[in-house]
Amino acid sequence: MALDVVRKALATDDDWLRDLRAQRGLGADAVDALSRFYELKAYKDAEPDMVLLTPAEFQRAVESDDFFLVVVSGLESGAGPVSVRIIPQPLQQLTCRLSNSVTVTGIRGAHSRVYQLEEDR
Repeated sequence: MALDVVRKALATDDDWLRDLRAQRGLGADAVDALSRFYELKAYKDAEPDMVLLTPAEFQRAVESDDFFLVVVSGLESGAGPVSVRIIPQPLQQLTCRLSNSVTVTGIRGAHSRVYQLEEDR
């Protein structure tokens, strides 16, 4: 569902933004026709200010200048508007805290593009 919302926000189709979620260990959920990687974090309620990245996602973000963290929130019906926040080069903008995963904080303050979508789930 989150990938469909992102496609809608970007006004793209399946051919432009390909789903990679079935391929484990790539460190991204989707790739576009320009070979840019997108890691999607989906939330049914309000947008969080921190998300966890797996080691593979963190590594992909380190290695690629064309990596975008995409935070999709408000996916549950009645939770308010659906929001899609796209953060380019997130490791250069967000604060990282290491654990077994990598926690990045400062989502809501990051230089990003946010799309508010009408509720038509």
